[in-house]
Amino acid sequence: AVVSTQSTGRERKDDGSNIGCLHNLGRCGSTLVSNMVHKTGQCQVLSEPGALLDIALLTYQSPKLLNDPRTVAILRATLLFLAKSPDARYLIKIHSFVMRILPLIHRALPRAHEAFMCREFRPMLLSFKKAFTMNFSYRMFKFIFTSIGFITKESVRAMESQGVDNLDKMFLYLFCEKTKTFIDECVSRADLISYSYESLLADPAAFTSHFLDHIGVGSQFTELALTAMKEDSQKNSWLSKKEVDKRSQATVTILEEDVEFARDLAERHFGIELEEKNLGIVGLPNLWNEKK
Repeated sequence: AVVSTQSTGRERKDDGSNIGCLHNLGRCGSTLVSNMVHKTGQCQVLSEPGALLDIALLTYQSPKLLNDPRTVAILRATLLFLAKSPDARYLIKIHSFVMRILPLIHRALPRAHEAFMCREFRPMLLSFKKAFTMNFSYRMFKFIFTSIGFITKESVRAMESQGVDNLDKMFLYLFCEKTKTFIDECVSRADLISYSYESLLADPAAFTSHFLDHIGVGSQFTELALTAMKEDSQKNSWLSKKEVDKRSQATVTILEEDVEFARDLAERHFGIELEEKNLGIVGLPNLWNEKK
């Protein structure tokens, strides 16, 4: 669609080619990567805009909306409203619970630059537990998640039918579910690139160079972006290292029986293979540093 821009008399093609979307599993380095992009000074970064979360929550409450063309139209309009300047480049870091609408974003803006950030399941779960769950029970989290709309009562029943009976298993189930959404979307797409937190730590410069090129910023800004790695990406928030350490004094662990549950669940129910030690995803499609 070509829309007239009355204030300048120019015309703007609203195809999303100036927008990057960073999907993620949570506690996987996506905030750090967003801060790295911000450091370049070449891209406006929008972190977890509530408007996209609201659209996703509506589809949880009414799943038929996922196949309603009006949902795609609303999503398109919302994304273009967020990226309001035709001359600027944007990175939208999407809330991890918005993975449900990942396929709709491509239908709304086919030329947007999308990426998926993940992490090995074991360290990711440990990070979640340290940040969020030290003082919560499984029953309380179920109540909170269903009240907010992150999951439905039907989803809870589906999880529990697969053996979910504690908080660790619940998060592991959700990790698998969101990963499966990404894998399914990759079946017909090569443009949706996956990145892992482990590869960022292993070679920050190579990771950053590739990511900046992928979202259209350009690898020439890699050195500027890397300065963000010296900082706490969650500084001044309740997820800052200082605040998390203050809340969680006890050692955080995961029962080995829950680790085995995750590996079995991933393979049996989701068709995902997890490696043994840290539950890394085996054969993740479109991985940036394994592309030929």
